[in-house]
Amino acid sequence: MTDFDPHAGLNLAQTRRFRWRTVLLPLAFLAIHWLAINMVASIYLIVIILLQSGVSNPLALLGDVEQLNRLLTEHYPLISVFYSGLLIPLYMLYLYLQKRQDPRSVWLERVSASQVFPALALMVGALGLINLWFNLLIYLTDFSPLLDGLMNDYMETANAFSPTQGYFWLILGISILTPAAEELLFRGILQGELHKALPDWAAVVIQAVVFAAFHWQPVQVSYVLLPGLLLGFAYAWTRSLWVPILMHMVFNFLGSVLPSLVGEDEVLGQIVGISEMVFILIGALCLIYLYRNRKPNRILIQGEQP
Repeated sequence: MTDFDPHAGLNLAQTRRFRWRTVLLPLAFLAIHWLAINMVASIYLIVIILLQSGVSNPLALLGDVEQLNRLLTEHYPLISVFYSGLLIPLYMLYLYLQKRQDPRSVWLERVSASQVFPALALMVGALGLINLWFNLLIYLTDFSPLLDGLMNDYMETANAFSPTQGYFWLILGISILTPAAEELLFRGILQGELHKALPDWAAVVIQAVVFAAFHWQPVQVSYVLLPGLLLGFAYAWTRSLWVPILMHMVFNFLGSVLPSLVGEDEVLGQIVGISEMVFILIGALCLIYLYRNRKPNRILIQGEQP
């Protein structure tokens, strides 16, 4: 019988330290993401205007801000399909190459149903909290013209999740491809780089703040921070990028696609809203469960105990 080695099967990685790449690489990929969205949207709108203008002057349509916003709202699900389709292979290739050099770059461990389902319930509970937050904001708009203006601006932004081009594109773009692209970027690349330099909790908090800020619109920023934190902690605790990807897909479906399906049915809308708020307590219990059953870090940092 051989002696037990507590380090068997575990790899010693480099010491955690801040390097130039800790900041510059995530910033570079954030810039790529932003440029891809805007370039694809611009090219798409130009093509649509040229096709719809016929013999009329397309330059006049390009100068019509109201018309451009209407087209952007109607076609955003399709636009999201195109830019996500470009970004996902790029992010996957980068993470694949990085993982070959440093296993800490991305976690893709096997997960069980006992991890996945609590994580999904957690996001439903998050939607319940966000519903309460929105009710508070709506109440406060009566006392703040600034907040009222921000809420109106947000509602115009939310109209981009429109089924005008069909529910297939809405689900594919908003509920599948966009969450996958954002998880590869924010949890995969950003949190992965931060994890090499900082404790897990710090990496999670920073990536969540960046994730929220990246959405720009103040009302959206105010509620995106919560799912950003939950997605980051779920990734750190399960050691699998697949978990936050699935969580994000469920969150976007319930938060963006389902309201379009419900439409103007107030009764059904109330049922959905109440159901999500019921999940607040369930989600809190699931959060505790995921924390108590979190996976240990198999990649040891020099100087740490196994």
